[in-house]
Amino acid sequence: MSPVSILSNISLGDGPTSNNTSTVGEPTAAVSGNHMFMTGNWYASQSTDGGTNWKHVDPFTALPSAAGGFCCDQVVLYDSRRKLWIWILQYIRRNGSNVFRLAAVHDRDFGNPGAWYWWDIAPTTVDGSWTQLWFDYPDAAVTADNLFVTFNVFNNVGTGQWQRAVVMRFPLATIDNRGTLIFNSWSTTRNGSIRLTQGAGRTMYFASHNSNQQLRLFSWADGQNGVSWWDINVAASSDAISSNAPNNVNWLSRADRRITGACLGNGTVTLMWTAGSGANRPHPYCRVVQIAEASKQVTAQPDIWSSVRSWAYPAACTNSAGVLGFTAFYGGEDRNPGHMVGVRDANGTWSTAYSKLGSHSPNEPKWGDYLCCRQHTPSAETWIASGYTLEGGETRTDILPRLVQFSRV
Repeated sequence: MSPVSILSNISLGDGPTSNNTSTVGEPTAAVSGNHMFMTGNWYASQSTDGGTNWKHVDPFTALPSAAGGFCCDQVVLYDSRRKLWIWILQYIRRNGSNVFRLAAVHDRDFGNPGAWYWWDIAPTTVDGSWTQLWFDYPDAAVTADNLFVTFNVFNNVGTGQWQRAVVMRFPLATIDNRGTLIFNSWSTTRNGSIRLTQGAGRTMYFASHNSNQQLRLFSWADGQNGVSWWDINVAASSDAISSNAPNNVNWLSRADRRITGACLGNGTVTLMWTAGSGANRPHPYCRVVQIAEASKQVTAQPDIWSSVRSWAYPAACTNSAGVLGFTAFYGGEDRNPGHMVGVRDANGTWSTAYSKLGSHSPNEPKWGDYLCCRQHTPSAETWIASGYTLEGGETRTDILPRLVQFSRV
């Protein structure tokens, strides 16, 4: 079994985050050499010297306000082909609707806060009939030619009723050149919380659940308008997810069966999500399904599980050799939530390592909702992962985000 080597393990203290953290951390990160950018609830931070020093980038004020002001969810990506940073920000509803911002900056201008440029996308930008609707829960990934962004779409009844999920395809050349942004979109009222594959080539794959034992896998190729899909039967998994921490708080109270990890490598689509305990799985665990890109048939279901503790909120990415890396949380009744990274070995086993074991557990039943795993640039044979733990206390201000680079030995 190939062990995991942690090459860099950087924590972001109160300065880089302005202490504006949450136990529902939702961190994402990207790296280009010494340039690093990390986002989460409710902060962004950047480093221009390989993580030695960090600067807080306030998502509330770093860019001009839109709609009702900055809200929460963010995603950051780096397109190494174009040396282009992409930052997705979600804004608060105003008069029943909101926008998300697609911001970009070239790597040569990374340290210049005034160099970011952006487009604001409202539901009515996608479809003129989508009035009184709002976006939530983004994901983003790139193919050779396009940036793909997904959101759930809600109405304003009560706290919001889910209406559909939308996938938008933006030409990377237009973003790179700061052109007039004309884009394609596709939506579904059947499948929500769509997850895009990291590591896509000229075809983006994305997926969601039809039921507890069936997935729907979609594809959308660069240069084509049509979206194709396949319904794929898998072993059943439970959505009843619960795990008490040492302080007797159910830290997985928010967890559900949404797909949180998706990637493509060596002709295999890998999908991951959190599942509740079941037969031969005494604690919540990471469901893993692998699908052959060519045949759309399931080739393996190598779950990540423990007989003593819970796994949750996996994210995944393949490296330049197509090897699968992942990150997730791990904890239980005798151990505070910790942040883990790992790889899938050629012999079919998982190798894992702690980036950090938390010192405390949350005092409220709140954790999640997603992590990220990316290829490192330029060391694409290695991975980076975002994570967080509680350090020195059990409230949101005790959250310490982490940016980890790891490899196989």
